Amino acid sequence: MAITIGNRKISTSLQLTLSFVLVAFIGSLVLSLPIFHQPSTDVGYFDHLLTAISLVCVSGMAALPIAETYNLAGQVIALLLIQVGGLGVITILNVGIFYLNRRLSLQDQYLLQQSLSRDTNRNLMDFLLSIYKFTISAEIIGALIIMYDFVPRFGFARGAFNALFLSISSFSNSGFHNLYTDSLEGFYNNPLILLTVSFLVISGGIGFSVWFELSERVGKYIKSRPRSLKLAFQHLSVHTRIVLVFSGAIITLGTVLFLAAEWSNPNSIGDMSPGLKLLNAFFNTTNTRTAGYTSVNYFELNPFTKLSSMVQTIIGGAPGGTAGGIKVTSFAILVLLFKSEVQSYDHVVAFKRIIPSRIVKQAVIIVLFFVILLFVGYGAILLTHPHLNSLDILFETANALGSAGISFNTIDYLNPFGVSIMVVLMIAGRVGPITLLLGILQRRNREIHYAETNIFLG
Repeated sequence: MAITIGNRKISTSLQLTLSFVLVAFIGSLVLSLPIFHQPSTDVGYFDHLLTAISLVCVSGMAALPIAETYNLAGQVIALLLIQVGGLGVITILNVGIFYLNRRLSLQDQYLLQQSLSRDTNRNLMDFLLSIYKFTISAEIIGALIIMYDFVPRFGFARGAFNALFLSISSFSNSGFHNLYTDSLEGFYNNPLILLTVSFLVISGGIGFSVWFELSERVGKYIKSRPRSLKLAFQHLSVHTRIVLVFSGAIITLGTVLFLAAEWSNPNSIGDMSPGLKLLNAFFNTTNTRTAGYTSVNYFELNPFTKLSSMVQTIIGGAPGGTAGGIKVTSFAILVLLFKSEVQSYDHVVAFKRIIPSRIVKQAVIIVLFFVILLFVGYGAILLTHPHLNSLDILFETANALGSAGISFNTIDYLNPFGVSIMVVLMIAGRVGPITLLLGILQRRNREIHYAETNIFLG
């Protein structure tokens, strides 16, 4: 899969970035055609470009309102861009190569398996095709459940399409919808919609390798005699255990913090019943991580809730899925690193297994990469827009970088330089971690032997 310009080979990681940009550019050209617009649409090409970038990066930001801007055909194009962005251009390219009977080099197979969170490159194309089967199945099931509410509300044809749009968008963690509402605030008292969207977001963001391993264990449990949950699930991989434990802990803690901060806030959940408070706290916590749907007005949330939301956005979901952020595994490694230092361990340990130092270094580099990007982008916008609220700018940049898409519409008040910064953050947040990791993996190891020294800390 090597591409060369002149005598210089373009790295696989750069190909990934360029493929996202190319798809977004082509999408913007298509969306800008009048045949895909509503009769009342009157916007320039640059707005369509921002929308296409946001669709492909599944960030849910800097976008025109889908239902008000595009007709049915345009909404189908937007849905295709979301699907491409959610699954990743790299998988589409490689499945295409597979059907063209071309062979991937061993190096490219290794890089691809790393981006998909696999520890083997055996049956790689079968694994990629399984991703599509799982994705389509989950999206169809989600759409059928949502149709139970949408068909009576919008009629069969429109209700079915709206349900499919919301299901695909939710599984892709994009935060887009084609409803004439402010996100999903109109459904704050609708458990069917909020819970279905939440579990679609979790399903897409937890990582395909995790789901495949869990399904394998469930099959083992069903076939075993006598049946034993302990025996069927006792050999889960450390990766799956970390994803499940830390994802569950972050969602639980986020829900509790949301309830504590907003319980008495009449502008969010203060006037709701206890059951609806819990439902909306869970929904907004789940979507804060990467999707970007909201059931309350985020303008009216307490500053603490906004800060908590930003932290969860930067953490994001699991690798090998549709979520953004630094990934929950990178965050987990930092927590385990801290725990190991406190307990004076020589190594980072998880579930009685040692995490290799190279993986710890990669996690630290990815987190550092995100933090630097966040504050450089935030600082640049803050410097050039001193009249805007600093917390709102930080919230906006965190959501652009974390591909969450919860927005205060601050981008409407940015100058071209500020908009460009947001676009770079959206692209970097979507492909940055994979690109950075692949770049690290492509480098050859260099042995350096120098004398040790000492540096004082604290």
